[in-house]
Amino acid sequence: MNAGFSAVDRCWICGGGALHALHGARFEFSEYARQDPPLAEYSGARVDIVECRDCGFAQPAALPALPSFFDRMYDQRWSDDWIAREHQAGYKDAIFADVLAALARRLPRERRRLLDVGAHAGRFIATARRAGWQAEGLELNPKTAAFAAAATGAPVHQGNVHTFDAEAAYDAVTLTDVLEHIPQPRAVLRRVARYLAPGGWVAVKVPSGPAQRFKERTRAVLQRGYEARLADNLVHVNHFSPASLRRALEEEGFRDVAILAGAPEYPPGAFGQLVRRLAFLPARLVPGAVHTPLALNLQAYGRR
Repeated sequence: MNAGFSAVDRCWICGGGALHALHGARFEFSEYARQDPPLAEYSGARVDIVECRDCGFAQPAALPALPSFFDRMYDQRWSDDWIAREHQAGYKDAIFADVLAALARRLPRERRRLLDVGAHAGRFIATARRAGWQAEGLELNPKTAAFAAAATGAPVHQGNVHTFDAEAAYDAVTLTDVLEHIPQPRAVLRRVARYLAPGGWVAVKVPSGPAQRFKERTRAVLQRGYEARLADNLVHVNHFSPASLRRALEEEGFRDVAILAGAPEYPPGAFGQLVRRLAFLPARLVPGAVHTPLALNLQAYGRR
């Protein structure tokens, strides 16, 4: 028996209660059978992903009641070799370059102190430091935090965004593929705002909820035997539309908010890269295309 679920009956962005089911997310945690048996007991459970009719944000209808569920889920015991490969892998380099260029346009040259929330194996920190940023990291997983610090020579704080404290210390804070993983995203943005010096900028990159749903449903139609997947194991708990991402930032006091199509990951292989580039360029350049299925990812900027 798993520890059960606690209902979530209000939208985390606007507080609305008109929530309708979009998708059923599955749990499969058998790999944790030895490391964390109470977590593994959720295998076979399902939870609905529901959308707010008022703001277009989607989230789980309930969260696992197991204490520290998400901290436990992300405490993967990755091998040293895998972490090293993640540090060396370039599949997110286009995202990192896009974010750094956008922040550099928004900040004067003398303001270059940056915190990367969810630093993982430290590749973004290394990239930022080569570009002249005084970059640090915040990373929940102890193994990747230690590797990132050793590989970059930068301070990498091991811990949780809700407990890390750095009042007005940074000119920029980045959350690349992070905000979709943490319940109550407005609370995360509220905490991040405290880290920023006045006039500092936050950069957020997340998947586009509506575009990802369209992609998965289309694949399920076209590919025999494929079942649409959206948030298995609640790896993604927040499913932002462009409007709900803007609202989340503005409700937490960020100004000059910009929402763009986010640069994609580029997997190995020329064909896959070409396909993603052909989708991304019109999504970024054509007015209004951020609201279409071409924009599989969203990039947001806001000033404290």
